Amino acid sequence: MSYDRADHDYSSEADPLPKGHAATHIGIFLAWAASHGLINGFHEEHSGESLAKLRRREMTGRQFFEAVCNEQFAEKDLNVEGNAFASHYYRSEAGERGAYFADYKMTLAARLPSFWHVADTWENYEKLAPVISRRFEEWKNPPGKRWWQFWK
Repeated sequence: MSYDRADHDYSSEADPLPKGHAATHIGIFLAWAASHGLINGFHEEHSGESLAKLRRREMTGRQFFEAVCNEQFAEKDLNVEGNAFASHYYRSEAGERGAYFADYKMTLAARLPSFWHVADTWENYEKLAPVISRRFEEWKNPPGKRWWQFWK
């Protein structure tokens, strides 16, 4: 399953942006996944140098995505846990955009002309990473019932 494709979003009729603008949101998510051990072993094995640069912040998530993912973010990029989380948060199994897009827009693009104007920087990653981490923890540890709700 493909979660997202940057090449589908490169055409902007009203205000053309430089190539790459449609990959920033994907790259930030991949950078977060890499820092949390959710990247597929294939990348660990075949894209190790790029992955190491990403983890050392010598390249951004978008640069990593462009270098090794062929403009497509898919199941092949994440491990089992990463795919389960991405299916919940990034893109639903029904193919709809998940809560990640709302979080990204609210955190990074709220005061910009569009979703696509977010700069590919580690500063922007640092703003969004805690939001993704919180969503990940909520996903892993959903709120349970209170002791008095045992009968429901």
